[in-house]
Amino acid sequence: MFFDTHCHLTLFKDIPSILAKAKEKGVTHIFAVAMYYKDNWDVLELAKEYSEIIPGLGIHPIEVPNLTNVEEKLETIDQLLLANRIRIVGEIGLDRYFVKDKQMWNKQEEILKHFLEFASQNELVVNLHGKDAEGTLFQILSQYDLRAVQVHWFAGSPELIKEGIKRGYYFSVTPAVYYSDKMRRVVELVPLDHLLSESDGPVRYKGQQPFNGEPALMEDVVREIAQIKQADSQEVEQILYNNAQNLVSS
Repeated sequence: MFFDTHCHLTLFKDIPSILAKAKEKGVTHIFAVAMYYKDNWDVLELAKEYSEIIPGLGIHPIEVPNLTNVEEKLETIDQLLLANRIRIVGEIGLDRYFVKDKQMWNKQEEILKHFLEFASQNELVVNLHGKDAEGTLFQILSQYDLRAVQVHWFAGSPELIKEGIKRGYYFSVTPAVYYSDKMRRVVELVPLDHLLSESDGPVRYKGQQPFNGEPALMEDVVREIAQIKQADSQEVEQILYNNAQNLVSS
């Protein structure tokens, strides 16, 4: 059995087909995280329709430059989280890779801090993005007492990985593990009891033969993690599955 702990399901054109393929491959649960502000309502509707979907609500940092009426939107998402008893705030975070306008970086940090404070007060899980801003992200995280932290597709330094392990963070591994040295390094450094599998679908992966990410790939991701760890694949499957369950139920 497998968990996909980070997927933008609302961006797929044929969601029923994607979910059917995932089910055939043993994927029992999917964390469906919002990409854009408008996606939050679509995520909620999907979770009502499909029992395997665990919703996450938030504002992705790449949307920040186009965001207006920020305080009103943040308050709206806060209320959606509470009213629907959502356990995951995400995808939230910082981005210095896609967002080059430095004036937007402070705005990203303000929005991130809002959600971290809200998550701390309500004992919610945070699902985080930090591309090219990993050091700043970890520094900000240190200021909050958070119930559980999931760092998605981490590409920061080994030192930050070790710091995250000390803090008890979970690191989720994407299909980039097939070819990315940085992703493989995460697997090497993070203990199995703090690893998760994710598709980040429908993102396009590079590799020798480019392909789209989707939940059905989780079995292959877990198998690759087991190979890197030189561990039994079924054992790794069970550990990662338990990790994901613990993330949303502890």
